[in-house]
Amino acid sequence: MTRAGAQKSPERWLLTSAGHEHSVEIAEAGLRRRIGWTVDGTAVATTTTSDERVVLDGGAHGAVGVRLPAFTGPARRVTWWSPDAELGAVAAAHTGLGGTDLDPEPGSKAAAREAWIRAHPDLHAARRTGAAVLGVLLPIVALWLLTRVDVPWPDLDLPAIPWPDWDLPAVPWPDLSIPWPDWDLPELPAWVREVLDKAKYVVPVLIAFALARGEVRRRRAQDERKQAAEREDD
Repeated sequence: MTRAGAQKSPERWLLTSAGHEHSVEIAEAGLRRRIGWTVDGTAVATTTTSDERVVLDGGAHGAVGVRLPAFTGPARRVTWWSPDAELGAVAAAHTGLGGTDLDPEPGSKAAAREAWIRAHPDLHAARRTGAAVLGVLLPIVALWLLTRVDVPWPDLDLPAIPWPDWDLPAVPWPDLSIPWPDWDLPELPAWVREVLDKAKYVVPVLIAFALARGEVRRRRAQDERKQAAEREDD
């Protein structure tokens, strides 16, 4: 049994590419995370950060991009870009496009999460969409509850502040008269105004759904790419 207050073991992400062993280790460092990248056992880059998106520049070894959760839990994604990547490895890592994903260490929480997403892609998308719905509804419900609660604010009799009586000179501002055009814009139909009013609630949910489905497709493409590379090595 783990003792209270004991430091958690770091999570590791692994990749073998072109005969080189890449390893990215992520460890908690107070309110931040310490990320280290090694190639064939030699340290390439390291950083300590509280950001959710991190790019490590490995020079001749390329670059690694790490997606971290907002609060706690394993990394969402760790991806490597080769040094001959289009636009350069570091620039490509900042865009987040392409690259080869590292695999979480077998038996880790990150590995269990990856396996669950691959086994339940539709449920994963539904959960992400549901979280977005809650993010939209909770502020609305909270505001509604505040309007229903009559808070007895105290009647504070604060003393008057003796502000100094300054007699400042008047500033001679120029009298600018800009002849703005008088546009008579047509009024939007009622249904368009209704759609625009509801869009601020619907759009975040649609974006969350699209991102979740995109994650699933990306994982499938990564799996196919790695399987093809393994067949070529054989």
